[in-house]
Amino acid sequence: MKRILNSHRPRLLAAIVALSSLGFQLPTSAANLLSNGSFSDNLSSWSSGPEVSWSDQGNGNRGAARVSGTPGIVGTTVLTQCVPVEPFAEYDLSASVLLPYSSQVSGGASLRVTWYASPGCASEPIWMSPSLEFPFLAPAAWTRRDSRRLAAPTGAASASISVLAYSGGSPGAFGMFLDEVEFARSSRFETLTIPTAASVDGAWGERFQTSLVLKNPAPSARRVDIRLHCAQNEACSSALVSLYFAPDETRVFSDVMLEVFGKRNFAGALPIGYDAALGPVIVSARAKTVHSARPGNGTALPVLPASSAVTRGIFTGLLEARGGEAGTRVNAGVFNPNDSYVWINFPIHGEDGNHINTLIVLAAPRAWLQINDIFAAASAGGAAEGSTIRFTSEAPVYPFLIAIDSRSGDPSWIEIKEDFQP
Repeated sequence: MKRILNSHRPRLLAAIVALSSLGFQLPTSAANLLSNGSFSDNLSSWSSGPEVSWSDQGNGNRGAARVSGTPGIVGTTVLTQCVPVEPFAEYDLSASVLLPYSSQVSGGASLRVTWYASPGCASEPIWMSPSLEFPFLAPAAWTRRDSRRLAAPTGAASASISVLAYSGGSPGAFGMFLDEVEFARSSRFETLTIPTAASVDGAWGERFQTSLVLKNPAPSARRVDIRLHCAQNEACSSALVSLYFAPDETRVFSDVMLEVFGKRNFAGALPIGYDAALGPVIVSARAKTVHSARPGNGTALPVLPASSAVTRGIFTGLLEARGGEAGTRVNAGVFNPNDSYVWINFPIHGEDGNHINTLIVLAAPRAWLQINDIFAAASAGGAAEGSTIRFTSEAPVYPFLIAIDSRSGDPSWIEIKEDFQP
């Protein structure tokens, strides 16, 4: 379902009947190794600097750590905790951070994992994993990020999780809130998602097909599950297919919808799940354009981890969206991996930055949807190369934007970027 919200005359959207959710049954999240990562009542279990105090204003719950003062542009370690770890094991780090806006100061936060060979982080460090960064994003809001599958090095017995704050500007104007810090063993199972895939006939005689390449680089056999999530009004009767791979085997599907799911003239999202205990499965996908007279080159499609689901972003470089057979049209869509309905906003802006209109859609649980020619659907006229489409949602989802050359049917994937503006 979709509706257009006129910037001057907003309208209520009709209710939609619920759709049964489909999806992998993933295991419960691993236990947090950090004590008091939610800062429920105090800062206990953390070593904290003088810049840190407890606040009762958390991310939807009681309790958070508040960092103030002047950490400086190099940064200051404000919180630290040491936990036991096992060598060669993989761990996930995540946190929620609020960086309040101030015209007098700018800043951010950095979470770092340092590995030690002795218990209690008592020895010299043996390794440091890439940091988890929280730059300021306007407007000020709680932001959650994660770093997944951080591998403990050989001989690791403990790890310190450190929070660094940095700022520049007027002394005393900086303020930051930290909540829901988690450090846990990585799940045994991994899910990668292709947000959109299709085997359909196009508007100008071309045919779109999605090819899929899967490789098992492990020295042992394994199973890979591919699930099809379709539009809310479509029946996914063959929604889950399990494939069995020999050691180091590679399989190529020229038309994954037809060859794996037996579906022609169908589109949806493809989550791919596997047991990660044996290492990764290598996945690549491509949208191909099949046309006897005007064949195209197609475009690579992203294969995204769960951490790539977002609640906001911006699409730029939309190409010139002229109408007719000589033009380019822009299709937009989203895959909602959640078990609940999610409201999605696509605000459209012209080259001058002015807001033209906003397209609003309601994504059903575990459903895929696409808006063909979003500029026409939003009565926003044509798009130029400087046009932008922003994106916001109530919960993390996988949005996508594809520009299609009507002459060849060639699609171009438009990558979503972080939106640093309100």
